[in-house]
Amino acid sequence: MKTLQITLTHQFKQYWLLFALAVFCLALLLVRAKITQDIYFFFLIWNLFLAYTPLALSALMMQRLNLIEKPLYFYPLLACWLLLLPNAPYLITDFIHLKREAGIPFWFDVLLLISFSACGLLFGLASMKNIYNILAVKFSTKIASLSMTVTCLLCGFGLYLGRFLRYNSWDILQRPIELSTDIFWSLIAADTYRAAWGITLGFGTFMLLLFSLYNDPEK
Repeated sequence: MKTLQITLTHQFKQYWLLFALAVFCLALLLVRAKITQDIYFFFLIWNLFLAYTPLALSALMMQRLNLIEKPLYFYPLLACWLLLLPNAPYLITDFIHLKREAGIPFWFDVLLLISFSACGLLFGLASMKNIYNILAVKFSTKIASLSMTVTCLLCGFGLYLGRFLRYNSWDILQRPIELSTDIFWSLIAADTYRAAWGITLGFGTFMLLLFSLYNDPEK
């Protein structure tokens, strides 16, 4: 477990840079609100907070090593992290709200959405690296790598559930039967299976490639 403590120490600088990026995103949003006198894009604040939650949970697990050593705590926390993770790349899908508006340069809104999307992705990748390190130490690097592959595909499907079926992470507790039914039919129904599988494989592969570039097991 000493390896995890050393890794966490090295990540403090990264966390500060991620915080700086989040502040930059909020500054852009405030500038836009000032110019346009419109708070239309303020929903990005909530989405960015949700994108941060998997990183916060994974960082907690890194800090509280006793949670990792006890299966009664470790596996529920891991499941909770997996449910929250799709919130990180979900910000990419907010580009559907991009449109030309009077009073604000189009490039500014592009910069705004790119900044929030990049911040959300980096939150997710940082949290995935934490979980990878935890799994590598607790089990093995092979299990950690395989787990990240499966995680990325599940994350891709989570994007489909969130953007197209409009489910949230907590709906697994509030509407478990409805959620399970919609998951089943979305994967086989003629009018939905192409989008469901396409988004799962497309965004899942995208996340896996990004994580492979982001993660360096030697560090």
